[in-house]
Amino acid sequence: MKFTSKIGLVAAALLVSATAAMAMEKEESKLHFHGYGEVHYNSPKGSNLPKESDPAQIDAHRMVLGWEYTFTDKIILNAEVDFEHSARDMELEYVYIDFLMNPALNLRAGSMLMPVGPLNEYHEPTLFYSVERPYVQRTIIPSTWSEGGFGIFGGSADLGLRYRFYVVSGLNDKKFTAEDGIRSGRGKLNEAPSDHVAYVGRLEYVGPLSAGLSLYQGKGDAANSGGKSEVGIVTADLRFRKWGWDLQAVYAEVNIDDVKNLNGLIGTSTAGNKSIGEKIVGTTVEVAYRIKDKLVPFVRYEAFNTQDAVPAGFTADPKNDRKVTTFGVAYFPIPDVAIKIDQEQWENGAATGNKGKRTNLGIAYMF
Repeated sequence: MKFTSKIGLVAAALLVSATAAMAMEKEESKLHFHGYGEVHYNSPKGSNLPKESDPAQIDAHRMVLGWEYTFTDKIILNAEVDFEHSARDMELEYVYIDFLMNPALNLRAGSMLMPVGPLNEYHEPTLFYSVERPYVQRTIIPSTWSEGGFGIFGGSADLGLRYRFYVVSGLNDKKFTAEDGIRSGRGKLNEAPSDHVAYVGRLEYVGPLSAGLSLYQGKGDAANSGGKSEVGIVTADLRFRKWGWDLQAVYAEVNIDDVKNLNGLIGTSTAGNKSIGEKIVGTTVEVAYRIKDKLVPFVRYEAFNTQDAVPAGFTADPKNDRKVTTFGVAYFPIPDVAIKIDQEQWENGAATGNKGKRTNLGIAYMF
């Protein structure tokens, strides 16, 4: 083979390789991965009033892998899969497609995180300072909470305004409990009952002083059994971040209609104190100070009651009227990695055995 022919073959091979590499690079540029995770040490274990008789526990609480795929500049897929407790439990956190039109108005459809409260949509563990998620936004607002549906979102960067409004699948109220409120009623899109829809929306102002308002209204699944249960949720939150200070306040309230009938449908006895709450409330106040954006001491006070009101003929369990004060510090060697230590001081409305302490250590990351 002549030398010039060899040169031609090599050049052709290089051209094919370069073309393939460019195509691969172009394809890869459409796909972006992200994720987060956290490992916790709790002494004693648990997520309610601590019992000194319980042992300590260490847990790879969650590792989440997510991705974004850009079909076009206007059509984008977003998804996350959550592996909890050393991958013992796995669930789809969300999967939805955005159809982008303009900053003020866009479409979204799929399994979406509910825009209720400030944490449910943005719950990465480097975005809050405690080892465990705030309890009001676990028990009253059942984070992490997703439902299937569709809706609109958008805002104005100039005005600092953002909004989301969705029509989604309703909660399964047959799984509500006295202790955890609506938490177990999340459908998680696992062949979830969907005969009734709910409406949910959030409006936010974003700035040094941020504010948010969330509203939710929808029928529960018990309506199929002759019930008239309907769930209404309102949350309001304020956050001030300036001069190193990070101050936050959250209020959440859940109101449930037809609870007396709902208790009968799920077999709750009128003789006890296990009624689902007609009114469920929670309040959080937190003060933190960022020292050079690396060391953040904080204190958080939470008061929440999953039986703030119960139907006539039922009694409330004072153990469900809970208060938690958390003192701690978070250290950020880089913005996306946090090392945390804190202590929770619990009490409830019971006459005896109503106090306890828990010490927590954790490491968290996101990418």
